[in-house]
Amino acid sequence: MKNKRRAMKIGLIIAFIAVLIYLITSINIYDKESLTDFFSTAKDDRNFSVFFTVISTALVIFFVPISWLNALSAFFFGIKGFIFIAIAGVIGSIVSFYIARVFQEDAMKIVYKIYNKKKRKVTLNEVIEKIDKFGMGYVFFMRSMPFIPFSIANFVSGVTSIKFVDYLLGTILGLIPGQFITNLFFAKAVSIKEDPIGAIIAAGIKIGYVVIILLWQKKSKYRVKE
Repeated sequence: MKNKRRAMKIGLIIAFIAVLIYLITSINIYDKESLTDFFSTAKDDRNFSVFFTVISTALVIFFVPISWLNALSAFFFGIKGFIFIAIAGVIGSIVSFYIARVFQEDAMKIVYKIYNKKKRKVTLNEVIEKIDKFGMGYVFFMRSMPFIPFSIANFVSGVTSIKFVDYLLGTILGLIPGQFITNLFFAKAVSIKEDPIGAIIAAGIKIGYVVIILLWQKKSKYRVKE
């Protein structure tokens, strides 16, 4: 039984890596222009919103920055694009969480490699300790702060002791306001010639939100020492 389970895990890991390689080689998912071109080929389809949501969900799982997808949702759909990116973000976060919960160390080997490609102020071990200690509050904190990529946070949460319900609530509460404001900013920036005042207001809201988050970060008990 153990051998079968191990073989299944190895098979799924290989499949995950194979899909990732395919997405990189065929679509070049880590290049903004390539992603834009890819979605543009399907934008005239009547089911484009469903296509965009499904593909964005997969891309979130494969570590594509959600900010890129949010910008694309604003470009193709305007403000209502927030609905599609919110759905993709929540579903993607759930799938990633359970992948990490099932595969644990195997999944984290990939996550550590991706996360440590850049020099980081906060280690994943520190983040794991904070999630174990503060639970939903720290997940909400991660979703509101830019110090750890959205997709990385999904997988990291899966290897902690946090309950799924707490993880989901923290994700939704932290994801919705931040992504809505970001989408509004992108949507108004795209139509700045037609509505310059709207673009200025959206920029002001975005700046105000960032200031509030930064001030909260300085005062928060969840703050990770840098």
